[in-house]
Amino acid sequence: MSEKMGGIKGEMNLDLRKRRSMQMLWKALFDLMTEEKMKFSKITVDQICEKAMVHRSTFYKHFDDKFRLLEYGLNQLMEQYWDIPLEKRILKPFYWSNEFFEGSASHKLVRAQHGDELFFDCMTAYSMRILKKDALKFFEHSKPIDIPYDLLAEFHVSSMVALSEWWRKNPDRVSVSQMDHYFHKLVNE
Repeated sequence: MSEKMGGIKGEMNLDLRKRRSMQMLWKALFDLMTEEKMKFSKITVDQICEKAMVHRSTFYKHFDDKFRLLEYGLNQLMEQYWDIPLEKRILKPFYWSNEFFEGSASHKLVRAQHGDELFFDCMTAYSMRILKKDALKFFEHSKPIDIPYDLLAEFHVSSMVALSEWWRKNPDRVSVSQMDHYFHKLVNE
């Protein structure tokens, strides 16, 4: 019996070590991008490992490349966003994104990576994937319509991303509430 418990404890410790290593690697990448103001496109796996004080083999045990580490980190940063009710996230996407984003670690990261198109391409692809899942879940629980839900979700998210890109490039032109208004005008009309 005690051998079995020892095996479970050993597995739990391994899991804790794995999570700790992953967190250290993410913190290193985050710090390189925010504190040291290095552009994501210029950061190497060696620099991440050096900052995290882990061997390259440890990095590759957990992540295929720096893009997977970035995705892992973005998932960490987004955890609290999912606490906002789904209907609110869908119906007022700019308001609730802004509420979540302002002053957050995500905001700090985006500000620090201003001008790095590779970072923003990764961020956009990541956002589209997770927001499409969100929209799909919402539409599947809404009243039935004669448009495939996955097409509707794709359209919804593509519109949101296009508007977000426009807003990022023109930040002083319109308010958050105007962005939600434009979004609903474009999507609903």
